[in-house]
Amino acid sequence: MAIDLTVVTPEGQAYDKAVESVVLPGVEGAFGVLSGHEVFMTALQTGEMTIETGAETLYAAVSKGFAEVHEDVVTVMVGSCEFAHEIDLDRAKVAAERAQAQLEEMRGTDEGEELYQEYQEAYSKAVARVTAAERG
Repeated sequence: MAIDLTVVTPEGQAYDKAVESVVLPGVEGAFGVLSGHEVFMTALQTGEMTIETGAETLYAAVSKGFAEVHEDVVTVMVGSCEFAHEIDLDRAKVAAERAQAQLEEMRGTDEGEELYQEYQEAYSKAVARVTAAERG
C-alpha cells in the first residue's frame, strides 16, 4: 500500500507523489515511514532523505525542518531539498571541504563557539549533498 509524500520548501513543492516508503533524518536519528505508520510530528536535521517508489530509489539532501505523518500522508517541510540528479558532485565536495576547514579554523578561538553552529550546518548540508549525489 502506498503513502502520499509531499516535500515542501520555501521555493515551493519539491516532491508530491505516492511512494512505498520514505526514510528521513530525524533529530533523534533516521526513521522510516511505511503505510499504516503511527501518527506523529517531528523535527528533522540536515541529512539524506531516501524515497522508495517501488520502481526506483531516490536520494535527496534536505535541510532542517519538520515532518508530519497522518494516516498514509507524509508532509515534509524543509529549508531546502536537492535530489541526487540535481547536485553537482564536484561542487558539493568542494563545499564540504571548505566547510570542514572553516570548522577546524574556528576550533579553539573565542568567536569559534558563536560561529560553530553556522559552520556545522553548512558542513552537514554539504555532506548530505555529496552522499545523496554519490548514491543517486
